[in-house]
Amino acid sequence: MQYLVLSFSHKNAPLSLREKLSISDSEVDLLLEFILDSKIIKEAILLSTCNRLEILMMANEAYEAFQLCFAKLSELSKVNKDELEGRADTFEGYSAIHHIFLVASSLDSLVVGETQISGQLKKSYRYALHHHYCSNSGLGNVVDFAFKCASIVRNETGVSKKPISIASVAVSSTKDIKLNKKEALVIGIGEMGELVIKHLLNLDFKVKLLNRDKQKAINFRNSLGNNNLIIGDFDNLKEELNNIELLFSATSSKIPIITNDMICSVSYNRYFFDLALPRDIEDLKDSSITITTIDDLQSVVDENMNFRKDSLARAYEIVGDEVNEFFKYLNILSVAPIIKTLRQLAKDASISEINKAIQKGFLPESYKSNIEKTIHNVFNVFLHTPTKNLKSVSSSSQLGEIERTLKMLFNISDDSLKAAEKKHDNDAKMMR
Repeated sequence: MQYLVLSFSHKNAPLSLREKLSISDSEVDLLLEFILDSKIIKEAILLSTCNRLEILMMANEAYEAFQLCFAKLSELSKVNKDELEGRADTFEGYSAIHHIFLVASSLDSLVVGETQISGQLKKSYRYALHHHYCSNSGLGNVVDFAFKCASIVRNETGVSKKPISIASVAVSSTKDIKLNKKEALVIGIGEMGELVIKHLLNLDFKVKLLNRDKQKAINFRNSLGNNNLIIGDFDNLKEELNNIELLFSATSSKIPIITNDMICSVSYNRYFFDLALPRDIEDLKDSSITITTIDDLQSVVDENMNFRKDSLARAYEIVGDEVNEFFKYLNILSVAPIIKTLRQLAKDASISEINKAIQKGFLPESYKSNIEKTIHNVFNVFLHTPTKNLKSVSSSSQLGEIERTLKMLFNISDDSLKAAEKKHDNDAKMMR
C-alpha cells in the first residue's frame, strides 16, 4: 500500500483553473465514492480550499490511482483531462508524506506561515473519517503526525508569529485599535479584498462587502459559507462608509472612489485602510479619519518577512525530522506482529508444558495459576532485549532480512502474522 498525493495549488495552477477545480460539498462525496469504489484506492481525504485542491490517498497502484482522480476531476470541473495531468503535482511514498507535513505546517501556503490551512485539513480529515473514506490507522496516522509536526513548527519557530502579507498586516494592526463594534466594511473582491475578508472573519468580525459586480461578491460569500459576511450595494457606498468605524478598500479603480465630498461628520473616530494601487481614497480633510496605505504597511511586512526567513530553515529541518519519525513509526508497526507472535509462541509453549506436568502428576493443579504468571514474567524478561533490539533496527535496511530469519527460525507463518497484525491495528494508537 502506497501513500499518494495529487496536488493543485498556487504553485502549479492559475486562479482560473483553481476556481474550476473548486469542489462543492455535494461533489466531495461524488469524487471520493467514485475513486474508492475502484478498490485500487483504499483510503482518501479531499482538501479543497480557495488556493488548493489536494487528494491524499492510500492505494495499491500509483498510476491507476492518479488516472482515476484525473478522470473524475475532469468530469466535475469540465477541464480537459490532459490539462489536469499537465498541471498537477503528484507525490508518492516519502515525498507524499513530506508534502502533507509541509502543507499542515503552512510551509506550502501562498503566504508561508498563515495557519488557516491546518484547520482546513483537520476539517477535511474529520469529514473523511466520519464518512468512512479513511481510517484512524491508515491516513489517520498520517494526519495525526502532520498535526504534531505543525505544532512543533509553530511552537519552535517564528514562521507563524508575524503576518507577512499586506492584507494580514492590515487586519492584524486593527488589534491595536479600540473599536466600539467588531464590524468592518470591505470594498472590492479582488485577491487583496478576499484575503482581508478571510482574516477579518477569522477574528470573528462581522463584514459587509461592496463590489461593483454584486454577483461575484455573492458567489464568494457562498463559497465561504460564513454568516458573518453579508453583501451590500455598491451604489450605497457613501451611506455605508459614514456608518462604519473600520473600512478596507482594495478595488482596481484608476481614480479614487472615496472622496472628500462623500465624507459626513460623525462623533467617533474612523480607520480607513487603502490597500489599492492606485489609491482608492483621496487625502481626506476630516481629522477623525486615519488613513493607512500600502506604503505605511510595507515596512512592517518587510520586517516580518526577514523574521520569518530566519525561522524557515529550522522549520524545514523539523519537517524532515518528523517525516523520518513517521516512517520509523511505520517500521515499528511492521515488526510489532512478529514481536507479538514470538510472545504468543512462548506463552503457548509454557502453558502446554505446564498442562503436561499437571497431567503426569509432577505439579499439583493448584499451582497452575502461579506458575503461569512466573513463566510469563520469565519470558517477558527474556524477550525484553530482543524486542528492544528489533525495534531499534526498524529503520535499518537489514530489517527485511531479520524478519525473514526470525520467521524461519521460529516457523512463523504469514497467517499467524496477519492475525497478530489485525489485533495490533486496534492498539496502534497506543504505541505512540
